[in-house]
Amino acid sequence: MFISVFTPTYNRRDTLERLYESLKEQTFKDFQWVIVDDGSTDDTKEYLEKIKKENILNITYISKENGGKMRAINEGVALSKGKFFFIVDSDDYLTLDALEKIYKKGKNLPRELGGLVFRKINISTGKITGKRFKEEIVSTPLDIFYNLKIDGDKSEVIRTSIMREFPFEVFQGEKFLPEGYIWNRIGEKYKLLYVDEGIYYYEYLESGYTNSFKKLMRNNPRGFNIYYKYMLKQRIPLLNRVKFIIRYLESCFYILKGGKK
Repeated sequence: MFISVFTPTYNRRDTLERLYESLKEQTFKDFQWVIVDDGSTDDTKEYLEKIKKENILNITYISKENGGKMRAINEGVALSKGKFFFIVDSDDYLTLDALEKIYKKGKNLPRELGGLVFRKINISTGKITGKRFKEEIVSTPLDIFYNLKIDGDKSEVIRTSIMREFPFEVFQGEKFLPEGYIWNRIGEKYKLLYVDEGIYYYEYLESGYTNSFKKLMRNNPRGFNIYYKYMLKQRIPLLNRVKFIIRYLESCFYILKGGKK
C-alpha cells in the first residue's frame, strides 16, 4: 500500500459524499481510505457503512467518542498501512490526479526527506492559495513561511513511519492542538519536498476551527500553550515573535482560569 488517505470527520455527512466521489475517480488506485468518525451525531455512521459495503475503495473505518482532531489523527496513523499518510478533511476533496501526483513524486523520494508538500486550491475561487514558487524546493515549514515568504494553505503528505514518530500530544479535557506544531517539529529532523501544484480543494465552513479562534484557545489552552512556547524558541521575525508572546501569555491566562470561560 502506497498511500493512506486519512479523514477525520464530525457531523460532515453532507460533504463526505463529495470527497468519496473524488476518491472513487482517482487515477491512482493503490491507496487506503482511513476514516475516524469522531462521535458524529448525524447519519455519518450509516453513510460510511453503506459505502464500505459498496466495496469500491479499500476503506478502514472506526467510530469513537468525540475527542478532537488530534486524537483522531493519532488513531488514523495507527490504522494506516500506506507508506505515506495524507490528511484530507471531510469538508474538502481532491483533484482526480492528486494521488497519482503523490505517487510520482513519492516513489523515488530520497530517504532523508520526510515527505511531500503540495498546494491547496480555494473552492470558491478555483485558485491556488498563497505565493507561487514554480520550482520544487527542499526545505522546512519554518523556512518556507518565514524566510521564503511562501504563504497560503498547504497539503502535507508525510511518511507514515514519521507520523508515528511524532504523535499529537493530548491533554485531558482538550480537543485541539495546532497542526503546525507537529509539521514544524517534523521539519526540525526531516526536510520536505515542496511541490508547487494544487491537488487539494478546500473551503472553510462557518463552524470550522479557523472561524472560532478565541473560543478554541479558551477551550484548549494547553495545546496552544505548547505550540506558542515552541515557536518562541525558533528564529522568527520580531513582529511574529511579539504576536506569539501575546498569545502565549493569553494561553497561560486561560490555563490559570481553567479554560472554557
